[in-house]
Amino acid sequence: MQTADASLRALNTLRLPSTAEWLSMPATIAEARAAITEARGRGAAITVLGGGSNVVLRPRLGGLVIVPRIRGIELRRAGEFVSVTAGAGVEWHELVRFCLGQGVGGLENLALIPGSVGAAPIQNIGAYGIELQERFESLTALSCRDGSIVEFDAQRCAFGYRDSAFKHRPNEHLIVSVTLRLPVAPDLRTRYPDISNEMNSLAVAASPTSVAEAVCRVRRRKLPDPRRIANVGSFFKNPIIDATALERLRGVIPDVPTYHDANGSKIAAARLIDAAGWKGRRMGRAGVWSRQPLVLVNLGDATAAEMLALAEAIRDDVANRFDIALELEPSIVGADA
Repeated sequence: MQTADASLRALNTLRLPSTAEWLSMPATIAEARAAITEARGRGAAITVLGGGSNVVLRPRLGGLVIVPRIRGIELRRAGEFVSVTAGAGVEWHELVRFCLGQGVGGLENLALIPGSVGAAPIQNIGAYGIELQERFESLTALSCRDGSIVEFDAQRCAFGYRDSAFKHRPNEHLIVSVTLRLPVAPDLRTRYPDISNEMNSLAVAASPTSVAEAVCRVRRRKLPDPRRIANVGSFFKNPIIDATALERLRGVIPDVPTYHDANGSKIAAARLIDAAGWKGRRMGRAGVWSRQPLVLVNLGDATAAEMLALAEAIRDDVANRFDIALELEPSIVGADA
């Protein structure tokens, strides 16, 4: 079933006013294929929207917007690993909790990340020392050209930092399920100071469940709940710079946090934005979260144009002060009305 001129405000966590020419929310693969076939039959463009937690929606999305609602979780144990397959419409944190409830770890550092399972590979979600690609086995998708089933392994997904092949070829495929390969033996990641400190305050033995609890506490303390304060989490990627740029930056911000990366040093973008004085500031109805300057928030009926104007002002200021270019993390979708 497709709905004409459907509001997408409730389907994006920035709560931006946006309208889809047509909207479909398929609960099965057959329904998703039928939606694709119908859209192609009338020559309409297709936009795939997951949990709406990593997009900035402009006022109008032409053609058909598909929001997969395919659910279900299946767990299979095999030797030293557990294979878990989840439908694209399952909420990511729901999957993390399900696995922990089954005594299966491996996703605990990714707890409380908003969004859907189907959107997770697109962004290659990551937090506190682990990225999805480390646990990824495969995914099943439908071609948005003809509705045929396509299988992707990790190599074909071409994962990178907050990146994948799907981001470079958006709306070519509609992900219907994702399969992860999780370790039976605990593989705990607690080296990040926030998590290590929280574990110490909890005063409990390290386990997948206790690490997940520590991660949730840190995230709740530092990040606004999108159900209460409209946001998409981190609005900027952490930039990766070479040794010369790092030396120059440390002359201005001696204590800037850095993390090793194969291509250089990854810099905490939040520290740059904070040093530029943007934490807690606002421009009209768009603002910077007072506890985490990576997060931009909709303070009350902001539009995509207002959110992007604030982001651009921050990028320009950081570039002028520190000669470092910040890259937006969310995708910008749609057109002005």
